[in-house]
Amino acid sequence: MILKSFLVEKNIILIEKYFISLIYGENIGMKDDIKDQIKKHFKEYEQINFDQNEIIKNGKLLDEQINNTSLFSKKKIVFINEISEKIKDKIIKILENPNPDLKIFLFAQNLEKKSSIRQIFEKEKKIGIIACYQDNERTLSEYLRKKLSNYSGLSQQTINFLVNNSGLDRKTLSYEIDKIKSLFLDKKIKFEKLLEVLNNANNLDFDNIRDACLGAEKENLNKNLGNVILQNEDAYLYLNVLNHRIEKLCDLNNQYQRDKNIEKAIDNLRPPIFWKDKPTFYKQIKNWNLKKLEEAKKMLFDTEILIKTGMNPNNDILIKNLIVNLCDKAASTS
Repeated sequence: MILKSFLVEKNIILIEKYFISLIYGENIGMKDDIKDQIKKHFKEYEQINFDQNEIIKNGKLLDEQINNTSLFSKKKIVFINEISEKIKDKIIKILENPNPDLKIFLFAQNLEKKSSIRQIFEKEKKIGIIACYQDNERTLSEYLRKKLSNYSGLSQQTINFLVNNSGLDRKTLSYEIDKIKSLFLDKKIKFEKLLEVLNNANNLDFDNIRDACLGAEKENLNKNLGNVILQNEDAYLYLNVLNHRIEKLCDLNNQYQRDKNIEKAIDNLRPPIFWKDKPTFYKQIKNWNLKKLEEAKKMLFDTEILIKTGMNPNNDILIKNLIVNLCDKAASTS
């Protein structure tokens, strides 16, 4: 059964009747928000977390958790993260024997329409599936108003600034909201003070790093990395800046395949490239074909997972390593 994400976010009770639910999509911030709501709503349940790789390595692990009764709570929730077609057979087996005292929530990256596990969840009415697509300015504005509903000074100017500063990424915006709550303890937002804390100066410096990195300018990159202090707390913002440019280069590659001319492709791309940025795009597109760009996306994804799981507390080092590796990829011939 297909459930609309915006309805689930408004009323998490909608997923109660489903024994097992699949939450998938590229919007990591939305998936995290839904997971948090699930944890709060089912707080009386014992809650267990697995990654798919753990289940694959230990074939009995999931069965043991499903079949064993806890000493602390009769009811149990199992979260399984980063799932794919690899555990489809296990999921089908679980569906054959639903347990009224058990809830299972599967989380996945974006699943294509032809994905067999997605098709199972969309067709079967007794299980739920929620697609978490990327936000836009309107949905993020509503999200911001909801999160800061009891704060004064949340003007349209402030909302526009925060949404644009996030790069239309909910995870980044969520982190900025946490900063605001820490800064304005009296719940009175002052736009001038906000500019000081969330100013774009570091963003502009990172834009230079991004352009040197994707342009395979190793000497320039080393110089820029030496002059900028990357902040641990801004890791998602850095990832979003890199991802936005890589997606733009993907679009430009597709346009180039149609126009057969780089200059023409840059002029015809929509949304249009700002005239001052055209020389930079011209330089970068020569280093990146679609195959390399897909590899770059995988590198960003792997880094984001490391940051999200907290396996390495030094986010600045993870970002630096990513930047250096992307630069090497840009300079490579394959």
